[in-house]
Amino acid sequence: MAEPASSTVVGIAIAAGTITLTGSVLGVQYDALLAGLFGGLVSLSYLPAMTWGRIAGSVAGSALIAGWFAPLASITASNYFPFMSAAGESTIRIAAAAALGLGAQVVIPAAFAWMRKKGGAP
Repeated sequence: MAEPASSTVVGIAIAAGTITLTGSVLGVQYDALLAGLFGGLVSLSYLPAMTWGRIAGSVAGSALIAGWFAPLASITASNYFPFMSAAGESTIRIAAAAALGLGAQVVIPAAFAWMRKKGGAP
């Protein structure tokens, strides 16, 4: 059985490659993807042990969610909290991406569990 650290490194390497390719194809901003990646990695340290495939999928999902929704979150924050607009759009976007990447690994499984419960699936 491989060391948990080595499987984590493999998962992170696969996720980073996927993020780079997907970001260039989808036109997502790299700084938001990287902030989401780092948020996902921090969140990963608080989750139970997983296989390398689940690690890669989880971290890549966190980065993609952050890349897609960070621009929307930064615009929303600037409009609803005018004092934040002084920080600049890119600063707010990167902070939002890190927060989205951090929370995505908890929110997405909770949302799937809620949908299964509502749908009546066991």
